[in-house]
Order: sequence, then C-alpha cells, then structure tokens
Amino acid sequence: MSLKIKIDVENIAAQCKEFAIEAQQDLMKGVENLAAITHAKVVEMAAQELHTSREKFMENLGFEEISEGIWVVSVDEDAFWIEEGLKDGFDMKPGLLKNAKTSKDGKRYKVVPFEHSQTPSNLTASAQSIVSQIKSNLRKEKVPFKKIEKDSWDRPKVGKLHSFNWASDVPGRGNTPSLKGVSIYQTMTKGGNVRRDILTFRTVTENQPDKWISPGFEAKHFLDRAMEWALNEWEQKILPEIMSKWQD
Repeated sequence: MSLKIKIDVENIAAQCKEFAIEAQQDLMKGVENLAAITHAKVVEMAAQELHTSREKFMENLGFEEISEGIWVVSVDEDAFWIEEGLKDGFDMKPGLLKNAKTSKDGKRYKVVPFEHSQTPSNLTASAQSIVSQIKSNLRKEKVPFKKIEKDSWDRPKVGKLHSFNWASDVPGRGNTPSLKGVSIYQTMTKGGNVRRDILTFRTVTENQPDKWISPGFEAKHFLDRAMEWALNEWEQKILPEIMSKWQD
C-alpha cells in the first residue's frame, strides 16, 4: 500500500518559457521536499494517534525514491490493519501464527509477549490501567517498577528476577487474568547498559475458536489524509513559490 502523487514537472516547467530548464530543476527539488514533508506528516499523525500499535506502524512505514523524481511513502502488509482498520470479530490468529512453531501433537502455536513498562503515551487506556495495577502491586511487594535492581556487590542483577500471579480481571474475550504471570527481567544490552522489562506472555494456538478475536480497530487512513494534505501544500505553497521565481 503506497501513497503516490503524480506531478508533471516537465509540463509545468514549460510555462516558464526560456527559464524552463532552471524551473524544472527547482520543481524537482520541490517534489523531493514535498515527499519528505509528506512522510513527516504521516509520522506526526501516527505519533499523535497510535499507542500500542505505534511501533508496529513505524516499523512498516517506508519512504524512498524509486526512480529519479518519483518518491513513494508506503505501508507494508504487516501494518495494513492499522491503515485500513479491522472489523469487530476479526480473527487475529492467522496473522499471529505466521512463522509459528509446531507442538509435538502437530498444532501450531506462538508465544506473544506483552510489555508493561512502556511510557503511558504508548499505551491504550486499558493498558494504562493494567500498568497502574502492576505498580500498585509492586509497591506492596516492595519491588521497584523502573529502578534497576542490584546485588550486594552493587552489580545489576541479570535474568528473570520476579514472577507474580495477582488476582485481576479477565480482559476482552480471553480467559486468562490480566495480571497472571507478570514477570520482571533485567538484561545487559550490547552497549553495556541494563534494560528492565515487565512482561506477561500469552500463547496463541490454532484450536482457540473464542480467543484472539479483535474487538475492532478504527481505520486511520494516514496515507489518504497525507495525500490530501500534500496536494494542498503543493498547490498553495510550494508550487506558487517556485513559479513566482521564474514567471514574469
């Protein structure tokens, strides 16, 4: 899925008569600038409107010049559902089970991690509620939420440090309490820093007819909206500025 805006630079430049070559060069630069700000506009909208799906969208957002003067802003297949939306009742299992493992009895499965230590702006309201409950329970357990835990030698602890099964509500259409299996890990990164993650893991399998059913996702149509915005930028700002330089 891609955003394509076709601008006939050569024909527009011809209107500048003896300055056509110079005007065409400026128009090509204008097209390049339009492509860059259009991509930036998509990124801006995604940052403002997406939460848990933001990282997925950004990973699948492309921007490149496929040939001279032809720029494309695109969304790869894995993030189509963000751009086009999902209907209530959509079965997420086929997508989740891509590149899945196979159990001994021949059934496909995949373990899906849920991160609970992200910043609030990256989380939905329901996810923020879960994080709030985790923080409250950790205070009772006298375990820090973000602070790196260290041993008696003041060295950061590494590995799985804690695992909790707290009483909690069952989210959505599943049957697993949201705070079951909350685990805290600390890992050493390549740069020598210590990363702290609070995770829960859920397993998706083929034989779960009533599980992993989406409650729906509103289509964002970032590319369509960006195209409308870009055409306005071109017609109202970029093109008039270039043409005023070369036309009498």
